[in-house]
Amino acid sequence: MGRSRSEVYDGTSRALKTGMQATFIQKVIICAVAAFAAACLIQWGKVFVEGADQALNGGYEHRTVMGSEKK
Repeated sequence: MGRSRSEVYDGTSRALKTGMQATFIQKVIICAVAAFAAACLIQWGKVFVEGADQALNGGYEHRTVMGSEKK
């Protein structure tokens, strides 16, 4: 209990009260996570559109007039 008042307010409690800036490495990690999330969202959209297209047009079989082979 020999801690002075300045020692108590110089640690984590002060960091939470004052604004902190991210370091360069932290910014790189944040950008990498954001880019990964964006890529996942784009890929999910592509799969969703392809699946919806297949569900809508799956019942139609395009056949030639002369035979049963598909185009």
